[in-house]
Amino acid sequence: MDMRSALRLIPLMVIGAVAAFLLAGPLTSFYKTHAVASRPQPSPSTTIDPHASPTTCPASLPMPKAPAASTPSTPSLPFPIWVNDPLGVNLRSAASATSTRLATLTQGTQATADGRAPDASGNTWYHITLGSQAGWVRSDFVVTSALHAASGSGWSLMLPQGYQVASSSNASLTTVSKTGDDLPFLVLQTTTSDTLTVQLPGLLRPDIAPVADHTATIAVWSVNPVTEQVSRVALDTCKVTSAWARPDQGWPFMSAVYVHTKGRNYEFSFFTAEPNSTIVKQVLDSVALS
Repeated sequence: MDMRSALRLIPLMVIGAVAAFLLAGPLTSFYKTHAVASRPQPSPSTTIDPHASPTTCPASLPMPKAPAASTPSTPSLPFPIWVNDPLGVNLRSAASATSTRLATLTQGTQATADGRAPDASGNTWYHITLGSQAGWVRSDFVVTSALHAASGSGWSLMLPQGYQVASSSNASLTTVSKTGDDLPFLVLQTTTSDTLTVQLPGLLRPDIAPVADHTATIAVWSVNPVTEQVSRVALDTCKVTSAWARPDQGWPFMSAVYVHTKGRNYEFSFFTAEPNSTIVKQVLDSVALS
């Protein structure tokens, strides 16, 4: 190759190098941009995590309004009944307390109701059959859902199906839970001393005082009158991360009932989603104390 041909090639090589540089820049830029886009980086979320960790959970949830009172539905005849009263219920020849007593059905007895009638005082009676026996019983001494017995130091009661006593080595403290619920349904404490320190579930906020709802005068066993104090208590949302989704929306009702007998003191603490729970009344109506 002569000198003239070599001089002609130099401009062509320069042009080729410039073109290669210009193309390489955009291609490299495109590759990097594409790689970043295929791996999106996490960004802060503005949504509330219902399973927040204890370091990010809210201090408390706003207390919701009390739910509207609901009326229990009356089952269609015939339906099963169970005796709930600790002293049993009298089976009578007619729907009246003055009619002939045919028998006394003990607590826990199951029968079938096939009739319904009111008496002169407005009380509802059920006509029931039990084997070869038939007669009438007052409806407020029986329930229409299955029962099972529970007992402890100086007490016994009946629980609906799905409510179980938790095992414990402490005979003076009994916890009853409903299947699927982290919060106990009932904490029952007993003592033979003159003082009793109320123990509440660890799922409650100890720094938020209960908010009073109402009080009622009731009877438990042969003790009358007994005061039932109903208040709202706050769940610890760091421990119950789904508190906002519960029927009580993180603020269950606590029904506190203190009963004093001759030799023992009892503290019943119920936790429900309603201020006037029919299940609480049902359990208290079944209590026998020593």
